[in-house]
Amino acid sequence: METVKIRTPQSLLRMLPRLVGHTEAPSLVALPFSRGRSGMPMALDLPDRRSAAPIAHAVRRGARRADAVVLVACLAQPLGAGRLPLADELGHVARRLERAGMRVLEVLALAPDAWGDYSAPAGARGPLAELELLDDPAPGVPELPPIPGVPEGRGSAAALEVAAWLGALEGGVVAAARDDPIAALELAVSLADRLEEGPTALGIDPTKAAALAIALVVSPAQRDLAIELAIDGTSSAERTLDAIEGDAATEAAANRFLGVGPAPDVDRLRDRLQRWTAIAEATPLELRAPVLVIVGFLHFFLGRGRSAGRCAELAMAIDPALTMAPLLRDIVDAKGAPDWVLWSGGEAGARPATRE
Repeated sequence: METVKIRTPQSLLRMLPRLVGHTEAPSLVALPFSRGRSGMPMALDLPDRRSAAPIAHAVRRGARRADAVVLVACLAQPLGAGRLPLADELGHVARRLERAGMRVLEVLALAPDAWGDYSAPAGARGPLAELELLDDPAPGVPELPPIPGVPEGRGSAAALEVAAWLGALEGGVVAAARDDPIAALELAVSLADRLEEGPTALGIDPTKAAALAIALVVSPAQRDLAIELAIDGTSSAERTLDAIEGDAATEAAANRFLGVGPAPDVDRLRDRLQRWTAIAEATPLELRAPVLVIVGFLHFFLGRGRSAGRCAELAMAIDPALTMAPLLRDIVDAKGAPDWVLWSGGEAGARPATRE
């Protein structure tokens, strides 16, 4: 575990990719601290006057042990030379947090052209290039690997191939996959990074494998299995499969979906999120809702409640009858992040830093 001292707003912004990973704009990143040690970063919507109170509440709920917080407004538009945007709205959030006993250390802006500091009377700012000229506050500490965002349809060649296979899959092929769903799901996931490359040297077509997985996860039980494979691997999924086939789903398996239990392997989760996102982007829109639920749960397991909630909302819009999508939305609203993120002091796999 690395301990890094951060003494200026510029140094903090320089460290942000290591603490948070890729920051999506527009968004408000809240970086909580407990006794000077950074905790789990949260990404929320940028505030307006009506949303200041619920955003402050979300920060307090998601950082129950924190005594201080840094707020960074990640803006999609350049700052330019005018007044820093959203100063009043961010001020409302900061004052509510202060009244609740959470000290606001900094309120900063990060835009495509510059950074800004809301504490200065005129809104001090500097070019992004200034951050690159700073000494690295954590030499040798790698940035977090990128995490994909919410899947979007792109009309790629792979998507067209997957759609063609979905129309051509024979009932016997799908039935055979249902007899051994772990093998079928694992094959699709293992080939998800090759969707644009065509059949392998062994003649296995990644787009056919993806189409078969898409057909499987229409079933709630197979969808649960895909999520458990992603979070805990084949041994756990085999136990769940036995329980499903015996109509006795275990309480432990259900609790995992609520974010309860030991922390999973973060590298595995990130890899599976990348691969299921690729499958989701190649899935026809009308069939994408179940895959979005899988992607959403993986975002939730990594502590990315905003992305998880968005996946749930998109799934509900595509298929209002899909009951697991509102369940995901409810879990995100109720908890914000799984226990292993909330109580570990950071996103699974994140490296905490100390700020003085």
